[in-house]
Amino acid sequence: MAKTKKKAPKKAASKTPKKIPKKAPKKKAPSSKSAMSKAPDLTHAEVSILGKMAGLEADSERYRVLESALAFKSSWVILGEHLAGVLRSGAFKTWGYASFERFCADELFISGATAKKLVRSWSWLGEEAPEYLPPKSASELAKRTAPNSGALPPGELPDLNCISVLADAKKAYDQARVSEDAYLSLKRAAMDGESASALKRALSDSIPESSKPKQADDKVRHLRKALTAVVKVIDELREWDSGGDAVGEDLLVQAEVLRDAIALRLPKE
Repeated sequence: MAKTKKKAPKKAASKTPKKIPKKAPKKKAPSSKSAMSKAPDLTHAEVSILGKMAGLEADSERYRVLESALAFKSSWVILGEHLAGVLRSGAFKTWGYASFERFCADELFISGATAKKLVRSWSWLGEEAPEYLPPKSASELAKRTAPNSGALPPGELPDLNCISVLADAKKAYDQARVSEDAYLSLKRAAMDGESASALKRALSDSIPESSKPKQADDKVRHLRKALTAVVKVIDELREWDSGGDAVGEDLLVQAEVLRDAIALRLPKE
């Protein structure tokens, strides 16, 4: 009987684990790099902005505006410059927005008031302290950094609120409501690190009472607010008294009397 050849035993599997190819890192929008390093957990606003940037050309105006909005806290000057350009050109209309304020709120997640403060503050820097603006070209940078050029700022740029106060002070100075000495004193104080609240007080003290804009009558304003509140109360009481409750009816009558009394005290338009 012929001997059956034994099959050679299979080689034991190598204990060395196979190399698992590394996954290629996902590409991130260039503008998100700084935001990601500073805030690992992106906010809803940042995610929305990055999503809009993903569908735009990196050299487009809209992309640059969104990019600067991500760096708003660290670079408000750049955002202010872009917003000034958008407001001047009306580009927000071509992007589907009816107003500048709507564009800022829906796309950049900043209020119209903040956007206008940014534009006003950036404009002030351009007129009064251009040395704090980023250089536009390599030649301008070289000029600023040249020995004894005197073009470099003496210190850090004050925050947005301080610059906003200075913009208000410049407007008051242009309207002859603030003296030149008072304006220059405010400017020096801001550059020396004075707080925005202190600058506001100093500006208010520098404007004579006769030059301050007339404010609406506070009593009239409060009465109008009270009238609005009473009207709302009446509407609620009517809903509550739909079952014909005697107590509710009495309260409704008193509220209507109060409404009429307030209305009589308001000046006729």
